Amino acid sequence: MSNPTLDLLNQHMSIRAFTDDPVTDEQVQEIFHAAVAGPNMNNYQPVTFIEITSQKLKAEITAQVGMKYIETATRYFVVAVDYNKDLIGLTPEEKALAEENIKRYNVLEGGIISAGIALGRAQVAAESLGLGSVTMAGALKAFELYESELNLPKYVKAVMGFSIGYPAQDPGIKPKLDLDGVLMKDGYHQEQMVEAVMRYDKIMTDYYAQRGVTRSWISNNVRMLTANRDTSELTQYTQNKGFNLK
Repeated sequence: MSNPTLDLLNQHMSIRAFTDDPVTDEQVQEIFHAAVAGPNMNNYQPVTFIEITSQKLKAEITAQVGMKYIETATRYFVVAVDYNKDLIGLTPEEKALAEENIKRYNVLEGGIISAGIALGRAQVAAESLGLGSVTMAGALKAFELYESELNLPKYVKAVMGFSIGYPAQDPGIKPKLDLDGVLMKDGYHQEQMVEAVMRYDKIMTDYYAQRGVTRSWISNNVRMLTANRDTSELTQYTQNKGFNLK
């Protein structure tokens, strides 16, 4: 089964190098019209995209996080969970009650899910226009710059980065787990998952070897998941923005 939409989705590649060709404001508007047309939590629409146009600031963010495709992106956006917009127009009494609920974990989770949906749609929209894109999860190491430079009010928390531009590379399509590793019926089946992971590990071992890297999916997970990383600042940042995760 095939159609242009399925083909576009299945041919996704993360692009980390961009040409100097401009991305127009009209293209950006079309991308984000499509992004926010999707579902979101309770129609709160708790997602805001903030473009950073300052090359100096993009360079400073790159220096913090080590991702060159922020500084070199034609257009770069910070994706934020935004419940500030939902407090506009409320009376002081209504706002006080709403703020107590905004502190709860499920509200932040709903905002992050909404942001993920919007970001996925934005990627597909960008690719449909011949553009490439890459997402950067998390705001760790850069959140202080976002806070100091972007005037983010309470209940507006940066969660992702999003770079777009015309591709200057063809990195190829990275293999993913087959459907046995992501689709189950009537429950979670550990044996099915183990078999799917082991098949995929062999595929990724070959994939990395073709790129001159001695690595597998499992070894990469070990490297990433066992690293000693202090992310307490990111937890504190979340709480400072008003999401106390009650």
